[in-house]
Amino acid sequence: MKLKYVIMPPQALAESQTTLVRFARQEGDRRITKHAIDWLTRLTPKKMSEQGTAVALAMNGKRVVGLFAVSRCGLGHSFLVVDKRYRNRGIGKALTAHVCKQLPKLYVRVALDNEASLALFRGIGFEPVKASIGPTGKPTLWLAFGHWNPNDLQEHAG
Repeated sequence: MKLKYVIMPPQALAESQTTLVRFARQEGDRRITKHAIDWLTRLTPKKMSEQGTAVALAMNGKRVVGLFAVSRCGLGHSFLVVDKRYRNRGIGKALTAHVCKQLPKLYVRVALDNEASLALFRGIGFEPVKASIGPTGKPTLWLAFGHWNPNDLQEHAG
C-alpha cells in the first residue's frame, strides 16, 4: 500500500469539505468535539490560508484514509483521524510529521484516556506542557512540538 501525504491547498477545500467532515465524524471514534467538527464545516479557503492553519491528508488513491486539521498552530483546533481499517500502520505518525514540517510549532490537546494518541504524540517528540479539563469535561493534556512558547498556552489555551 503506497499512501500519498499532502497538505490540502485552500482552493481544493470546496470540492472535498463535505467528505472531510463526514470522514471526521465517522472515523473519529466520538473523540472529535462538536466544536472541532463545526470549525471544519465552516472552514473557508481564506481561513485555510492563514498562518498556522493546515489540513493534511493521507490518501490511498482518491480515498481519504487520514486527516490532521489544525488552526492557530493547534491553539484553535487540532485533530487527527485515521480510518479504522488503516490504523496501526504509521499513518497518524506520518501525518503529524507532515504537519510539523509545515508549521513552526504545533500544539495538541489529548484526553488522558486516549492512550493511543498520547503514545503517538509522545513517541514523535511532543512534550507535555499543561494539564487541564478539556471541552468534554475529561482530564486533558496539552502537548507541544517545535518552537512552542509557554505564553501561547497562557494567552490562548485557557
